[in-house]
Amino acid sequence: MKKTLIALCMLFVAALNVQAQEVVKETEAEKQKRAMELMSIEVDMTVDKELFMQVTPNTYVSEEPKAVIMAMIVPETYENAKAKLENNLPPEFEVKDKGEKMMNGVKVIFMTGVSKAQGTTINSTVYCLKRDADTCTMFMGMSEVGADKKYVDAINAAANSVIKKQ
Repeated sequence: MKKTLIALCMLFVAALNVQAQEVVKETEAEKQKRAMELMSIEVDMTVDKELFMQVTPNTYVSEEPKAVIMAMIVPETYENAKAKLENNLPPEFEVKDKGEKMMNGVKVIFMTGVSKAQGTTINSTVYCLKRDADTCTMFMGMSEVGADKKYVDAINAAANSVIKKQ
């Protein structure tokens, strides 16, 4: 089950696949290198360590697992990230709600939905906020349908800790 959630999480990230914007003519290798460098930067986030264990600097999974929390910095402008979130979703992801809203005084792009993989149904939430002119912070929270409310609450608390005025 743990492998299923992690695989689904990675599939979701790959589907979003936010890649470096071409300001100057960059090679594919340079774009990939920049994306990897940004994704390795630790995102300031508060996660309930009683429910989640850290598996990479910005990725946490619950023991059972019932949930996954991920955050990353992506090499994309806010407007380009918004367009990619709207147009690059995997076919197995059913969008329940999406748009822009103010959260903790910050304008964010959000999307919620459900996906199914290997007999497991996952509720997913994605938030994207502008970090600077060329990058955004992306937050993803996923939990199995029927997971205890404490996991959903922990995901929401982690999202709130990421989304704040800079």
